[in-house]
Amino acid sequence: MRLISVRANQESFRTVNFNPYGLSFIVAKQKDPSSTEKGRTYNGVGKSLLVKIIHFCLGASMRGYHSFCEKLPGWEFSLDFYIGDDRYTSTRSVDNCSSLLLNDETLSCSAFTKRLEALCFNIPDDAEFLSFRSLLSFFIRPERGSYISYDHPIKNQPDYQAMLLNAHLLGLDITLAQQKYRFKVETEKIKTLLKSFEKDGLLRDYSTGAKDVALKLAFLADRIKQLEEDLSSFVIAEDYHEVQKDADHLKAMVDKLHNTMVLLQSNIARIDETLEVGPTMHRDELVTAYNEVRIHFSERLVKTLDELQDFNDRLITTRQKRLLEQRNGIAVRILATEQEQKRLQRELDQKMQYLGGHRALDVFITVSNTCADLKTEREKLIQFQELQKDLMDQSRQLKKELIESEQETVQYLVRMENETSKLRDYFKELANRFYPRNVAGLSIINNDGDNQLRYTIDASIESDSSDGINDVKTFCYDLTLLLKGHNHSIGFLFHDSRLFSDIDERQKAEMFTIASERFSDSSYQYIATVNQNQLEEVRKVLGDPVYNTIITPNVVLTLTDESPEAKLLGISVEIGER
Repeated sequence: MRLISVRANQESFRTVNFNPYGLSFIVAKQKDPSSTEKGRTYNGVGKSLLVKIIHFCLGASMRGYHSFCEKLPGWEFSLDFYIGDDRYTSTRSVDNCSSLLLNDETLSCSAFTKRLEALCFNIPDDAEFLSFRSLLSFFIRPERGSYISYDHPIKNQPDYQAMLLNAHLLGLDITLAQQKYRFKVETEKIKTLLKSFEKDGLLRDYSTGAKDVALKLAFLADRIKQLEEDLSSFVIAEDYHEVQKDADHLKAMVDKLHNTMVLLQSNIARIDETLEVGPTMHRDELVTAYNEVRIHFSERLVKTLDELQDFNDRLITTRQKRLLEQRNGIAVRILATEQEQKRLQRELDQKMQYLGGHRALDVFITVSNTCADLKTEREKLIQFQELQKDLMDQSRQLKKELIESEQETVQYLVRMENETSKLRDYFKELANRFYPRNVAGLSIINNDGDNQLRYTIDASIESDSSDGINDVKTFCYDLTLLLKGHNHSIGFLFHDSRLFSDIDERQKAEMFTIASERFSDSSYQYIATVNQNQLEEVRKVLGDPVYNTIITPNVVLTLTDESPEAKLLGISVEIGER
């Protein structure tokens, strides 16, 4: 693929016609370079917008194009390009971004990119993450973030996807890369599943090994067998609860009678104790006592004592008779109570015997539910046991296959040494033009780390003394992919002016010198947007004769801040990143 021109349906647009081969520069100038007036800068004239339009015409997604479409209603852009000897034109309208015209054939964006993917890249059928859009970004980096890292032209792209794209363009076997990725993804899935068991209340202790699942299954089997036997002998009584209520009532009555009997028997014991107690001293004993102390009683007093003795004897006799009558009455009550208690106890025993041989329906249901719950728990543990074993077997198999894949990769890279050395040496040759005393090269080795990456691809220039080291690395790497890479038919390399912003004037001059050497007599295009001040620095290093050979004849468009008409769109409009 080589670019021919970028056009629009608006007359104000500054059509860009690229040189068919060699160098093409789009230069941004300031009318007054010494001016500090706001807006008088190299930015905003359309350099980066040109890159955006080219990607728009090549099926870019709408991410980052919302403001573009909002600010340019009615606009449509066309890109003319070659693929081999065939000329193509793609046209896309901002009012209908979901489709494009490819040589007058209307295609959806996905169909369009699939068509160009087949024409521009050699992608295996089963390759994930490789596409026209993702691979194209190495040859025309789409945004500011594309220049941060030489091997990540798509901002925030996962490392595995970036590695796969780089490996494919360097001609490496991506099947090996996909194998490790699959192994690691499957391994992580297994780890996640095993970890999820620890969050399950039932399985947590078994998954961590705190409990033995086999022992639990044996216990559940015995318990389920016991419950099933109980259920098979279950005799359900519909009046179970009524009988149980009657039994509870009888039990309460029996207990009450028992308490009554205890109280009555206690009363009899007290009466018997009282009956055994007689008078403590008779009259004669009292008289003798007084005589012993020589106290003489008068005859009258003695007579009185006799009367008192008779009264006391009658009183005791009466009391004993009353107590005996009370005792006999209590004994009769005890007998009656005992007979009633025995009767009620017989009735209670009958009720309990009935209840012992029958069960309530809700008890049957409860036991059935308990048995069902235990069966569910057993089934879950059996499934867990089988799944855990299967996952562990898969994990061991994946580890084995991963080791085999690593060995295969090491052997493959040994066989590929001649091919990879060409890439390494070409990158080194370019890098040494900038840093002749520094170690540089492109290394491709097996990545045996615990990650998804099969290859470690490192474009290295051992120098930390220059702020522009990353830009030089990007320049050398992009040229290596274009001119020595594999699996593509891209014939152009497009660099934005931000690539030249942080490098010194000698490095800028060397970049343009290398571009002239590698592209001027080739079938490839090198296209760059450049600020005038950057070119002035290059002129100082190269001198006018060389500058006028490399730069001047290859300027295809000049954009300035002099007026809206001098900018790319030819109108004044602010288009943000959104």
